[in-house]
Amino acid sequence: MNIEFLKTAPPFRDLFPINEKVLDRVYWDMQKNGYDRSQPIVVWEGHDTTVIDGHTRLRAARKAKIFDVPVMPKAFSDENEALQYAIRCQRNRRNLKDFEIMKCMEELDKRMPLINNLLPKPSRAQDCALGKSAQKTASLLGVSTRKIEQTRTVMDRAPEDVKTAVQSGKMSINAAYNRTVNRNKPKSEIVPLTKEEQDALAEILKFAENRLSERLFDEFSLVLTKILTRHGNEV
Repeated sequence: MNIEFLKTAPPFRDLFPINEKVLDRVYWDMQKNGYDRSQPIVVWEGHDTTVIDGHTRLRAARKAKIFDVPVMPKAFSDENEALQYAIRCQRNRRNLKDFEIMKCMEELDKRMPLINNLLPKPSRAQDCALGKSAQKTASLLGVSTRKIEQTRTVMDRAPEDVKTAVQSGKMSINAAYNRTVNRNKPKSEIVPLTKEEQDALAEILKFAENRLSERLFDEFSLVLTKILTRHGNEV
């Protein structure tokens, strides 16, 4: 299909920002070898050829002046199903970053009004529904349920500057969660780590991240967060 007929639109266009380094690699590969036709651009069938997956490939093709690209039409019952497909495609390629996890949850929430409109004090049945929803979201995003719960706490209760820091990639979800649950803690209870302790903690986290799976690392970080929370520190 000629790329001029392909349409990009939110939320799919803005869900995962294009990594410029990856874009350059794909572009130079296209310059040398042409478009890899085993990697078609996925479009929403019967929905104005809206691109669901393949935004980086599309942009690289335009840059390389390749106008005829392979396209795979795929049917979706609604936008929520198409959104979940786009998320799974990215999750299967790599681990999602914290700011991407929050962005995905925000977009998914827009399409789940029944969950968003729950009462402030949910019933036991609603608690169960929320738990199942967290499990489903965790499976979709490829992270632990606890990570989803922490993200939810940040989205619902964190100050705006903390949310902005996570959304910009400047703060991890763990750090934002810790700051959120400790913001009303009396200062007398806060015992900051020394510089030496901070350096040692950073080394431990780096070692754990390299050796553990993402799910185990999330659980490890949770335990560490609970310990440090008592002293007002962040992971």
